Formats: sequence, structure tokens, C-alpha cells
Amino acid sequence: MFKKLLSFALCFALLSIGSIQFSSNVVALEASPYYNNTATARSTANVSSAGKLTITNSYVGIRDVTTHATITTYIEKKTFFFFWSKVENGQPDDQWIDNIYNYTYTGNHTLQLPSTGTYRITVVYCIYGSGGSADVIEKEIEVEY
Repeated sequence: MFKKLLSFALCFALLSIGSIQFSSNVVALEASPYYNNTATARSTANVSSAGKLTITNSYVGIRDVTTHATITTYIEKKTFFFFWSKVENGQPDDQWIDNIYNYTYTGNHTLQLPSTGTYRITVVYCIYGSGGSADVIEKEIEVEY
């Protein structure tokens, strides 16, 4: 009886150690994205109490690697539960397209929001250079007005 109890306890201990090791391996597999031509890309959005939306887009490329970038920014308003509709901003296709020929950039876009509600800003960075294929980085921000 003692041998059976000892064997059971030993098996339980080994299985517990094995599951702990497995779960720590899963955590170790998470990784940050690697970009060919970009060090960082960041977008922020702020709404004033009067409904003026200011979007700031910026990136830092890699000196002597990053050649140019295209940044596409558009705004949508939540209309019903989870449906979104594009907000007019006076630009073709209601989106801002910035073409930059530098390895760093910071720029703003402003818009008077038409009414209160939840807005989603989507920014797509396409950053090109000699480091390999273009980096496509998408950022989404939700704001309330």
C-alpha cells in the first residue's frame, strides 16, 4: 500500500512540474513584431469639449534604411451597435493620405466632429526602405465626444 501511495505522489508531482514547465514555455513564445524599415509608429487622438478632433501620427524609421512612407488616416462613427460609417472630412474618399520622404515624421490632422458619439480613427502606415518588404502597421483608436 505504501509503494502505491508513494508512486501516486511521485507521478502527481512529476505531472505538476511538467505542466508548470509547459505553461512557462507558452509565455516565452510571445514576441514583439519585427519591422524591416521602422523603429516605431504611433498615433494619438484627442477631442476637445467643443468636438474638435486632433489626430497626431508619427513614426521613426531607420536612418539610411527608410526611404519613404505613406500614411492613410480615416475616421468612422459608430452608428448602431457595432456598425461604423465613414465621417466626411473634405478629402477624396474621406481619408487623409500623407506621403513622406524622410525617415522620421510627425504630423496632425484636425476635424470638427459633426455630433456626439463614439468615433474610431484608423491609421495605416506603409513604410518603405532598403531593409526588405514594406512595413504595414495599422493603428486603431476609439474616442468619445
